[in-house]
Amino acid sequence: MKRIAKITVALLLAVAMCFSLAGCYDEDLNWSAKYDDTELPAGAYIYYLSIAYNEAASKVSTEDEVLKSEIDGTPAETWIKNRADEYVNQYFYIQNEMKRLGLEMTDEDYSTCLQTTESYWNYFGTSFEKFGIAKTSFDIAYSQYNRMYLKVFNALYGEGGENEVPESELRQHIEDDYYDYEYFSAPLTKTDDDNKSVDLTDEEKADLKETLEKYKTKIESGAMTVNDAATDYALKVQQDSTYQTGIKDENGMQSSYMPDAFISAIKEMNEGDVEVVESTKYMIVLHRLPIKDDEDTLLESSDNRSQLLLELKNTEYADAVSTAAQSFEGVEWNQKVLNRYKPSMFADTKKNGTSSVASESSDESASSEESSAESSETSSETSETSSESSAE
Repeated sequence: MKRIAKITVALLLAVAMCFSLAGCYDEDLNWSAKYDDTELPAGAYIYYLSIAYNEAASKVSTEDEVLKSEIDGTPAETWIKNRADEYVNQYFYIQNEMKRLGLEMTDEDYSTCLQTTESYWNYFGTSFEKFGIAKTSFDIAYSQYNRMYLKVFNALYGEGGENEVPESELRQHIEDDYYDYEYFSAPLTKTDDDNKSVDLTDEEKADLKETLEKYKTKIESGAMTVNDAATDYALKVQQDSTYQTGIKDENGMQSSYMPDAFISAIKEMNEGDVEVVESTKYMIVLHRLPIKDDEDTLLESSDNRSQLLLELKNTEYADAVSTAAQSFEGVEWNQKVLNRYKPSMFADTKKNGTSSVASESSDESASSEESSAESSETSSETSETSSESSAE
């Protein structure tokens, strides 16, 4: 009899749970905001709320709790909500700019967005889903937003745009901030008898430098090109050639993990100079090339042009979008969603701030933002001006 009673109670509990879960579902919670004929899903708002929370944390000392702090004189919770609202407004503002400028998202655009979403979802999907952010919501709020932002930006600042950047300004930016170079590298390690990688001895390093200095002399005299020297060296050591070329600014070299010694050397060299540079793992024969020789090639690519425009004008436009979003009107808000999802839902993942010294920092646009429920960084897509293997 007791056993039957237990089973009955268990069944009643299961039924009660089903009713409880059914009661939690509310079709009105599917959307967070509307503008014209577009509804933004609730998951998109949660995503923007997570961005705002992490941004707030970056402005608060590690010794202070985020939600008990003030940011720019405003209680953190209010600041976070306002910031999330601004991100929603930015989404609708950019979408409205797409219509104003006669731009549309193509099948190729959506496909590119989905690829971006998939790549990030492999890393952050579990964390996002824990907070109710579906993959489709992330695709809309992050990937599609960034794609639209870039299309609007290029339409405004590109050829024929309202804020067109003159060709001369692009060329001046390249000449002022970019470095054109070619190089090949030789490792400062070798394989020992046990098939393990070990460092070269000081004597072996000296011999290697002497060999590379001879190549440098031949390159300077015109007897050899850097590519020829790389091929000749590869044959001597029975390895593949490590010859590489690149056109990058300092940030580009850093993001490509070029060694500090490489970056310091190229900045000090004059165009035409050849140097033998020693980094922690490699010795490098580096030749700085005249940047003007490759300007035309660099500007032929629409991706390169877009990247150059972003470097010159993205801060300006991001500020303009942020300002416009603050006064953007016509958005209908779902108060049920705003009441249900609050900044406190992220407190368990990051209770205290992340700033070693609480200080004001410049606002970031949703097109280039730090986010995720567990403070993982997801940077917006930018085009590489060239592709190359790192010397390290």
